[in-house]
Amino acid sequence: MIQPRRRQRETFLPWVQLFLDAVVIYLLLQAVFWWRFRSGMFNPLLAPEDYGVYFKTFHLIVLVTIFFLRFYGLYRPIARLTFADETWRVMKAVVAGTLVLMAITFFVRAFSFSRTFLVMSGLVLAPGISLARFLLGLILMGMDHSRGSLRNILVIGADANAEKLIQFYQKTPRLATKVTGVLDDRKPKGAKVCGVLVLGKTGDLPELLKKEHQVHEVVLSDPGIQNDAVLEILYECEKEMVAFRWIADIFGLIASKMNISYLGGVSILSFMDSPLSDWENRVLKRFMDILFSALGLFFLSPALLLIACGIRRDSAGPVFFKQERVGQDGRNFMLYKFRTMRVDAEAKTGPVWTRENDDRRTRLGGFLRSSNLDELPQLWNVLKGDMSLVGPRPERPFFASQFKEDIPRYMARHSIRSGLSGWAQVNGLRGNTSIEERTKCDLYYIENWSLLLDFKILFMTLLARRNAY
Repeated sequence: MIQPRRRQRETFLPWVQLFLDAVVIYLLLQAVFWWRFRSGMFNPLLAPEDYGVYFKTFHLIVLVTIFFLRFYGLYRPIARLTFADETWRVMKAVVAGTLVLMAITFFVRAFSFSRTFLVMSGLVLAPGISLARFLLGLILMGMDHSRGSLRNILVIGADANAEKLIQFYQKTPRLATKVTGVLDDRKPKGAKVCGVLVLGKTGDLPELLKKEHQVHEVVLSDPGIQNDAVLEILYECEKEMVAFRWIADIFGLIASKMNISYLGGVSILSFMDSPLSDWENRVLKRFMDILFSALGLFFLSPALLLIACGIRRDSAGPVFFKQERVGQDGRNFMLYKFRTMRVDAEAKTGPVWTRENDDRRTRLGGFLRSSNLDELPQLWNVLKGDMSLVGPRPERPFFASQFKEDIPRYMARHSIRSGLSGWAQVNGLRGNTSIEERTKCDLYYIENWSLLLDFKILFMTLLARRNAY
């Protein structure tokens, strides 16, 4: 049974976070007010007595910001968020709150409100709230580890997904979560999975929940388990008031979200529609693609010309490399890149993937690939409409025909335009890496698309170097 102290902590923590956020917002607004109107760095547009009027607006700013922090799931009792995920949600909440407050100022004419103050507030609030939450997380992590008050998890099954989950918790001490044991019908008792002891078989679960281990949560990750056994596990968890979770790939499906609808009293499970199934989102994404690709080609033209001259001097052959790729709806198109390899790179081997320290690369080609500069000509593909700035990376027909037979839901990633960069690539899944993991990332992106996610991926692309060869 869940420890009362642990349950109270998980219930009380969101209120601590809310109070901390409110205090931090008030303090930062005070600092921004001084910076904008009293520091002398800007023209002093306000009389001293106007501070009282502005202070009243602080209450509204706090309420609006906290509303959006809650909207983005930052006050949930058990929020399993890394610091990066939490910071990203804080940024989205602050941006949304700032836009709403900016809109309100156009309708409030009681006094002249500085919109510069709002913009400055937004720029300060996002890192300020994130830093405060980070420090709170460090304090709580230290307290939890010193008292041994961790959220204990028991994993059923020892497949690849279970290993990933165990490794995630081991690398994220901030979550104060520990995998205390594994149950598996194929591994002997006493064996280890990523350093975690196998405590027995699935049938030992009732005894473990009642006697030996203080378990707060059971995670099922056994794709071969029967439905009756799943129900037994669920019932045993409910008896001991232990949370039960089921890894999404339990049926061999690669999906991040599922949708349940009810027809004639029958529950129907289906994949969640992508936000890009709405025409207005498709139009918005295409508009951003045209705008930024055109601006990119214009402003980067000197750099493109310089790279082209360098390729000419570096090795014999054309400046650009053209290759057929599979794009949206399975249609083939011609993709453009700067040439980074010898002209006869695949003359003897046929279609093969690039490998680390590939000797087929030219001298300049290695630098272009590691810095992602070889992809810049694809801005033309984006402008033409073959590709998008962000989306699943397009594959060659030779490989795509193989992957669609071997990888579940591989072709579902072709429901949108291919991208110059993608969620898989910025997470290091490029080159000779797992196609299954790439597909999961691509489908996650499709099912969770937003303009903010696109901007996040574009920013991460500037820093992405892992497996760039």
